[in-house]
Amino acid sequence: MRNWIHYNEVNEVMSCKASVKNQIVPGMGATMYCGSDRYPMVVTDVVSAKTIKIAHVVDADEKSFIDNDGIQMMSNTVLEKYKNMKDWEPCCGQTFYVKLPYTLRKNGRWMPKGKGMWETCSVHVGCADSYRDPSF
Repeated sequence: MRNWIHYNEVNEVMSCKASVKNQIVPGMGATMYCGSDRYPMVVTDVVSAKTIKIAHVVDADEKSFIDNDGIQMMSNTVLEKYKNMKDWEPCCGQTFYVKLPYTLRKNGRWMPKGKGMWETCSVHVGCADSYRDPSF
């Protein structure tokens, strides 16, 4: 076990408003942490208790989340657009891709399938947050 935190993980630790690990359902908002930036995501599929698929949320759909007891849920009409796309299809003319597989790791982080449990681009499910660090 390590006793230090990498600077890329500080944003994730300090900014996480909600993090759901059980009872995840399609439509839940999620936030991907990449360095000091945060990207809104949405759960499109629940494959198993430890595997989900998520999609980047395009700017026009960021306001379609509804707060449900502290958990953000995307409206079903908007969610259908993301669920009906093929895996790895460009989303809505943007450079984002849909249905990225994420797995729950021993350390409690949702990470892209195939990546190490301490790498960047982890996702916390429950809140879709957007922030781009202006200092770059």
